Amino acid sequence: MINVIILEDEKQASDKLRSYLARFSSERGIVFNVTVYDNAVSMLEVYKADADIIFVDIQMPLMNGMDAAHLIRERDEKVILVFVTNLAQYAIKGYEVGAHDFVLKPVRYEAFAMKLERLCHIVGHSDNDRTLVFAGKDKMRRVNAEEILYMEVVNHDITVHMASGEFRVRGTLSSMREKLEGRHFVMCNSCYLVNLAYVSGVDGDIVVVGGHRLRISQPKRKAFLQEVAKYLGGSV
Repeated sequence: MINVIILEDEKQASDKLRSYLARFSSERGIVFNVTVYDNAVSMLEVYKADADIIFVDIQMPLMNGMDAAHLIRERDEKVILVFVTNLAQYAIKGYEVGAHDFVLKPVRYEAFAMKLERLCHIVGHSDNDRTLVFAGKDKMRRVNAEEILYMEVVNHDITVHMASGEFRVRGTLSSMREKLEGRHFVMCNSCYLVNLAYVSGVDGDIVVVGGHRLRISQPKRKAFLQEVAKYLGGSV
């Protein structure tokens, strides 16, 4: 099943997209779970980073589709965004927020079906078991585990460090380590959970991770260096 959100304020337009999805489903045998919102504010209030594809109209009341897309992308880096608009110049700007495609109004089924087939292929081949959903106080965020450099804990706050930036969530490193089991994440001390894919060197009691210098604690030093050597296929 593919989870689809239609963010469109015009009922006639959203009904057309829903009917196209139903027709595509009957022709291809793909099941869609479709939810429709007529404004971005309502959608963002309840969005749990659990959609596979979101069709976004650009011209909407309360909040336009471009601003909505920026907020969606902040909490969900994996969802496929598709702009639906009669203004091609605005659709092209959608690539700034990682939009996968755009559909020009009036929407024709044949063109829509061609794009949808490609999008379904992307969803079907995505590595969902590498996706993590982080729940914060008032929002959720979905990221690919492979994009995480390391996690840092202070009290009960975890800072997730990525090449694109960082964000904070509540939790413990032990629970994160369980979620990431088998994905080459190792603790170099009680404060840091490191993605070995980004380790570029070890200097004494310091490990360099994506340009960041993190301290290796004495109790975890031996086990950590063994994991680094095993991952690199050599010795440290």
